[in-house]
Amino acid sequence: MCRYRALEFGRAHRYRIMRPPRLPRCGRPCVGRGVRCSRRLPRPESAQVSSMMKRLSVIVCLTLALAGCGLMGGKEKAPSTVPNVPRERSVDPGRAAELINAHRKAHGRAPLVVDPALNRVAADTARELARRDKLMTSMHTPGGLARRLDEANYPAARAAENLGSGYPTLVMAVEGWERSSGHNKNLLNRDVTHMGIGLALTDKGKYHSYWVLILAQPD
Repeated sequence: MCRYRALEFGRAHRYRIMRPPRLPRCGRPCVGRGVRCSRRLPRPESAQVSSMMKRLSVIVCLTLALAGCGLMGGKEKAPSTVPNVPRERSVDPGRAAELINAHRKAHGRAPLVVDPALNRVAADTARELARRDKLMTSMHTPGGLARRLDEANYPAARAAENLGSGYPTLVMAVEGWERSSGHNKNLLNRDVTHMGIGLALTDKGKYHSYWVLILAQPD
């Protein structure tokens, strides 16, 4: 009898102290969203969602960064050094469109139109990256891109962004994006119609050249 009661007590006690279920972990890409999930718990909506995200809940933003000639956080790696070639001091958006549209045409994609407003946003972002001399984590979030477009009064239904650093020329930057599967997916995005590009230089620091490409579909 005592053994029976002890067994019943043990069972009841075990159920009372049962561990609560684990919170879901989100380490893989979110399917259909085009953004990577954070492992952190979400912030309250009032602190997490910008005014633009409230108005444009369907916006898809994907920011990817390519540092030097290697990939950040990727399995694929390229040579760790770049050829000793003169660094371009400015970027020609028309030439960038030619390179990117040739790549898109080869894969059956429609050409992109250069948007002066996106050029300005990309140039501002590149200058900020060069000032800090690093690819900022805060720049790599959908909210960061949406916020910058919102501040520029640019109504975007969809948007994507490629960042690059350490590439001395436009051709090398575009080729670097083409070799990276994630960046290349942005270049070949069927849903975007406009583009803007910016370049900023810094004489000090590690990478010297910072490239920003923004792709968007106006709302």
